[in-house]
Amino acid sequence: MTNNNKTNIVVFDLDNTLIDSNPKLTNDVVEAFARLGKQITPEEVSGNWYDLARKYGFSNKQFDREFDKRETWEESLKAGKIQVFPDVYETLEYLKQRNARLALLSRSNRKYTDQKIDHFRLRPYFDHIKVVDVKAPSKREGALELIADLDPASINKVWFVGDREEDVSIARDIQAKYNLPSERVYISRNNKPLRGYTNIQSLKELTEMI
Repeated sequence: MTNNNKTNIVVFDLDNTLIDSNPKLTNDVVEAFARLGKQITPEEVSGNWYDLARKYGFSNKQFDREFDKRETWEESLKAGKIQVFPDVYETLEYLKQRNARLALLSRSNRKYTDQKIDHFRLRPYFDHIKVVDVKAPSKREGALELIADLDPASINKVWFVGDREEDVSIARDIQAKYNLPSERVYISRNNKPLRGYTNIQSLKELTEMI
């Protein structure tokens, strides 16, 4: 529901929120370490990859050199190794029908992000797409710019939806900067909730909130 003709904004993360890219990324990291001569388990691939590299005595440059030899996103997409989550299209359609304005905020490589968006035909759903450089420390500045572009005066409430804390904690910055009600929605498809946030296991649960 909206107030005084203002609209609700739902800002989604992309990787592991809308598309299941974790299997590819995990495999890419495991193979990069294998080329460095270190066997690691998929369970170790969480958090900061550079921290993991340093743990085993490798520099960021060494890790990057081997990681860059991975299969490209375009190749993986064409091979069907990456899938969109089954609840995505239905949820996006519903939110659009409810006149919510949808935005995408990703901290990643722009070229790869465009490939993923276009492969799964997601672009028409979004009023605005913002890609923050993968080497940026956080999504904060990108989020502030995104809301500015969408015109804060026209917004009723903002929902940030993502699978990592950095995807949703930026709601605090939006609330402080623009005095907008903001909701932090953490999606945990593996049923590991994040304390202090609104936790969901399926995007369909958004249809009961917005």
